[in-house]
Amino acid sequence: MTVRLWDISVGTSHLIPSHHSKEVSNVDYSPKGDLVATSRTDRTIRLWDAETGTCRKTLRGHNGPVFCVAFSPQGNRIVSGSADWTIRQWDVGTGTCLHTLNDIPNSIISNVAYSPQGDMILSTNHFKSVIELWDAETGQLCGALDGHTDVVEGIEYSPDGSRIASGSHDRTVRVWDAATKECLRVLEGHAEWVKGVAYSPQGNQLASASIDNTVRLWDVETGECRFILIGHSEAVQTVAYSMNGNLLASAGTDKILRLWDTVTGACRAVIENFQDFIRGVAWGSTSDANCLVAGNKDGSVLKWTVEEDEEEYRVRLDWYATNGKLNVIGTSMQDVCGLSHLNKQLLKQRGAIGEPAHALREAGKKLIAMGSVVSKLKQHQADAITGSSSVSSVTNSLSEQQQSEQSLAHQREKAKGYCCHCERSA
Repeated sequence: MTVRLWDISVGTSHLIPSHHSKEVSNVDYSPKGDLVATSRTDRTIRLWDAETGTCRKTLRGHNGPVFCVAFSPQGNRIVSGSADWTIRQWDVGTGTCLHTLNDIPNSIISNVAYSPQGDMILSTNHFKSVIELWDAETGQLCGALDGHTDVVEGIEYSPDGSRIASGSHDRTVRVWDAATKECLRVLEGHAEWVKGVAYSPQGNQLASASIDNTVRLWDVETGECRFILIGHSEAVQTVAYSMNGNLLASAGTDKILRLWDTVTGACRAVIENFQDFIRGVAWGSTSDANCLVAGNKDGSVLKWTVEEDEEEYRVRLDWYATNGKLNVIGTSMQDVCGLSHLNKQLLKQRGAIGEPAHALREAGKKLIAMGSVVSKLKQHQADAITGSSSVSSVTNSLSEQQQSEQSLAHQREKAKGYCCHCERSA
């Protein structure tokens, strides 16, 4: 089983092993900008190179599905929560487990979050309406936030660490004083469960995602709902602010990721054609501030670069790691590496390789069709192209593929690909 990572500037690909066999449950971007972490239902946490998409480490130790993961503010630790009743802290450099927290029977940890100082950890339990606070150094329970009347899923510290926001199945968002643990405000308006919350980097705005298909943007000081973002056709599972706070990413069970203008409430871009619903999204920081990653229920992890051009946003797919699927969205390729001459001819015949398409949507349709073409290559007879029985087998050796790649390398031209499903909202 393999993963193809495509270099979108020249249309080349590299083969790497596929690591996950189960669903991605959550995703986070390292504050250092070098790693992406994913939690999985196969009991593992994976650390991916943010630039190349290769798997750098696999953290093992949980005895049940891992449902959440978060980097510490310093980027040197990771906290994860699992259905095995535990919360674990990991050393990013060595991959070793530093602490095992909780270990309470029948507790499924649904979410975790570090404080901005990295000294405290928040956690939620799938069977509880309280939020628990842990000392990140000792692993000891320090207290709880009690006030919701149903299960809590969304939790996040404010950027300065003075407040905590939470979203619950009781359809409310609550704002807490992190020091006194008192509830300062109850934000009401959602018609269904609240699945996720996020503070803007400036700390003046709070976003909430709900299964009522909406996202709400709240004024932190007044508690007023400034915008109701309508566009998703199904439950919204996750929200995340960009580093500068200008954009909010939202995604959920409608298999669509949307980018919203946080000042006007307008939808600025739409990314479609996911194979399954989106579990988590996260933005990069510092040097990767315009990078966005998403973890998908089908097991895939995707990274894009979001670029603003004349007041419009374009989203470029950087890499796509998945369970053996060849599905490239928005990349206009001149050539393909790692395929035999016959395979390339078959793809050209189907319109998957050729001159860069000027109409982005047409290019996307051709590229999405590649997956089904490649899956049929072994069944396709050689004479479909040449009519000759002497044509070599579709499954050429790796050395022959490398030679074919080298012979065509000088013919490649630069082609810059943008996601054909990213549109400016009307």
